[in-house]
Amino acid sequence: MSERLGRTAAGLSLSLAVAWVALGCVREEPEPLRILAAASLTEVVSALAEQDQDTDAVASFGSSSALARQIRDGAPADLFVSASPQWIDFLRAAGALAGEPVVLARNRLVAIAPAGGSLAPAGIDDPRALLEAIGSDGRVAIADEGVPAGEYARSALEQLGLLQDYLPHLVGQSDVRAVLHAVEQGELPAGFVYSTDARLADVEILFAFEPSTHPPIEYQAAALRNAADPVAAQRFLDHLQGELARDLLTRSGFEVP
Repeated sequence: MSERLGRTAAGLSLSLAVAWVALGCVREEPEPLRILAAASLTEVVSALAEQDQDTDAVASFGSSSALARQIRDGAPADLFVSASPQWIDFLRAAGALAGEPVVLARNRLVAIAPAGGSLAPAGIDDPRALLEAIGSDGRVAIADEGVPAGEYARSALEQLGLLQDYLPHLVGQSDVRAVLHAVEQGELPAGFVYSTDARLADVEILFAFEPSTHPPIEYQAAALRNAADPVAAQRFLDHLQGELARDLLTRSGFEVP
């Protein structure tokens, strides 16, 4: 009887040992790095995330204003890349940044029309000429209020004394890529986007706004205080400032500092 009990106890001990070893071998997969970035950086950030062999990254894109509000409201994110310093400042005030932001690139603001459309060959070379060309019923696509691309455009039009004249013609879009799509598809005859966006679609640039008419279009990136993996967030932030990133940005038409 005691021999049987001894064998049972030994078997139970062995089973428990095997179970503990098995549990020790089951490791949770690390969470991917969560990047929220301005829509105009979709191609560059996606390419960098794909080429970074050290980081499993998942990127989401949209207007900087919407992304910043999501982060403020608790959306899981490790790194934020904004098309405007305003939304970096917004998150700084909310206590959401883990450190100081870095400047990645700058851009230009342009007016576009569908390639081959009626406005393209019309010799439109400034905002006033565009306003005259579209006529009383004409419409122009612009990113919504608060969205950096739209705010830069409104600032430029106001500086030129044309904002009030344009207001009846402006059609808001969720972000700069929505503006680009609406114009490329011919849904709207003209729109205001970044010069880098215009390179990606079948559109024509009518003119570029003078940089002095609006705040500098500056892209900033920052690691976030609630990052699940602060080390990975900082590593990718460094990657965004590296030679590969600078080369991708330059080839995409951005100006790098």
